[in-house]
Amino acid sequence: MYICAILIYYFMPKVKLISSKTLFKKFVGVDELHFELIEQKTNIRRFVVTRPDASAILIFNKSSNKIVLIRQFRAAVFTKNNDGFVWEVPAGVIENNESAEQTIIRETLEETGYKISLPKHLSTFFPSCGLLNEKIHLFYAEVENKDKIQKGGGLDSENEYLEVVEFPVEKVFEMLEKGEFIDGKTLLSIFYFKNYLNSASKKTIKFYDF
Repeated sequence: MYICAILIYYFMPKVKLISSKTLFKKFVGVDELHFELIEQKTNIRRFVVTRPDASAILIFNKSSNKIVLIRQFRAAVFTKNNDGFVWEVPAGVIENNESAEQTIIRETLEETGYKISLPKHLSTFFPSCGLLNEKIHLFYAEVENKDKIQKGGGLDSENEYLEVVEFPVEKVFEMLEKGEFIDGKTLLSIFYFKNYLNSASKKTIKFYDF
């Protein structure tokens, strides 16, 4: 009887959506949601910024022992007394009828000029779960110089003006220690890579094993 009570408690709904209203809808949206918190016996109102999910990737060039990064202007960062230019890993919004993997293969070519295949999925996470419903799928891929088949830099049709730079691994870790990376997905991907190198120094493994 006690076990049944525990199972009922853990599997019974804790939250009930009462109503949902879209207040704004363009590239991003804003929804007003009303919930009932069943255990607390109260109702709450929350606002959610809606946005399509995205894919991001850390690219390691084996030929040069460098990490491929992009630098671009971000208006939201500019509003915080910053010049607005941010170092990031390549990323892009998942379009209709695309998988997360297909998106990052396309975005890698558009933004960096590198052709990749079979990127390794590392993690899926919410970058700002208190307000934003976007999920980011994080990948990793290794390339060589011969895989660079286009200039990169983004699409003019999408007003993308990207600076593509390849930094030595040691330089990227130095930038990390100095706090020069302020983008969440980029920080996470570099920590993944650094963790791999630390593990690899202790035993013989491939990056794809972690």
